[in-house]
Amino acid sequence: MPPEARRELVLEFVARHDIPLPPLAIWAGLNRQHRVTFSYRTMQNILGDLVEEGDLFKVDTESLRNGEIEEIEGDSSSRRAYYFVTEQGVKRVKDEISDN
Repeated sequence: MPPEARRELVLEFVARHDIPLPPLAIWAGLNRQHRVTFSYRTMQNILGDLVEEGDLFKVDTESLRNGEIEEIEGDSSSRRAYYFVTEQGVKRVKDEISDN
């Protein structure tokens, strides 16, 4: 699977679930539903790229405990990150699906 297709698959998976997800749940879900062959580490790199591009954001887990989905303020490299799709990411998924 080409790198761009991997990124699209990860973004689409997170967008379709519409809940904050930890990396391991994303990777396990991709393995279960799509039988992906790329590694967990590769998927973590993809998540980082999607955050940098503005398609996903890291969720503040303290706010999440209160039922709120808020972006982590500043640069946090927390190992307990959850990811959620941005409006830009949702639009990208919709555009790519309608193009196929």
